[in-house]
Amino acid sequence: MSDNEKDLPQEYLDDEIVLIELFNVLWINKLFLAAWTGLVFLISIIYSLTLTNIYTAETTLAPSASSDMSSNLSQYAGLASMAGISLPGSSSGISDKDLALSLLKSKGLLQRLIDKHDILPDLIAAYHWDLTSNSVIYDSDLYDDIKNVWVRDVKPPYKLVPSTQEAYEFFDKAIAVLENKKTGLIFLKVDHLSPEIAYQWSLLLIQEVNEYVADMRIKEAQLSIDYLNDQIKITPYPELRALFYELIQQHTQSMMLAKVRPEYALTTLDPPLIPEMKSKPKRALICILGTLLGGMLSVVIILVRKYGFNKEDELNIFRL
Repeated sequence: MSDNEKDLPQEYLDDEIVLIELFNVLWINKLFLAAWTGLVFLISIIYSLTLTNIYTAETTLAPSASSDMSSNLSQYAGLASMAGISLPGSSSGISDKDLALSLLKSKGLLQRLIDKHDILPDLIAAYHWDLTSNSVIYDSDLYDDIKNVWVRDVKPPYKLVPSTQEAYEFFDKAIAVLENKKTGLIFLKVDHLSPEIAYQWSLLLIQEVNEYVADMRIKEAQLSIDYLNDQIKITPYPELRALFYELIQQHTQSMMLAKVRPEYALTTLDPPLIPEMKSKPKRALICILGTLLGGMLSVVIILVRKYGFNKEDELNIFRL
């Protein structure tokens, strides 16, 4: 031992000895280390190539100005409640934006899409997208696209035609909604193996959720107007009747806005485009992570064999 080594702490020397021993163990088994890592790398490549390309259509939305009308209605409804009058079926305390956000990934909206646009085959049975013909190829074990009938073999409680509850699992994975709390902007992302369908679904979601909110507001406003008209007939106080007339006017304006404005709850700032590049899978990342995992796993095997079974000889991958 040199004079410099004598001056070093014993713990440092012990650590150095251990590191040298570990390096020697790994060096002896370098062929196994390289072969196992290469094998896992090859498996990662094959696995990544089997994954279906997914395309994402992105849309930027903002709350529509109709939220101001809801705020005004809320103020008038508060005055009515102070007078002992409770308006029926009113959810004006919830802004149109919050209502739209809660509906964007709801089973109710999914049911509307199924009933009006028949999205079930593209949601559940889509298997591959043909770039040349820009068409979706369906899993023949699930859906016959020539006869437009479901042919899948399922056991109860599942049915031949997928239910809304079953379809919602696929719908929830395909739709992502993010909100920037500071700016109030809403980001809608729709995933599908067909870029055309991802684009179309983005438009349908925005259209249907706006119609959904507008329909709810129209029904609420009509119920309130009918109720207020009845209250005017039986209320002897001129001040309350004047308040009721104001409420009727506000509800009428809200109904008109809901009927004439297509983007009643959410306004499109940056419309979706048909995506040209896939968003998933990240094949390079899968291969890198697979290689790292293979390398770490091979090191663990070598060290377990060395210190768990006291094997000093070289490890041969072909004998595993």
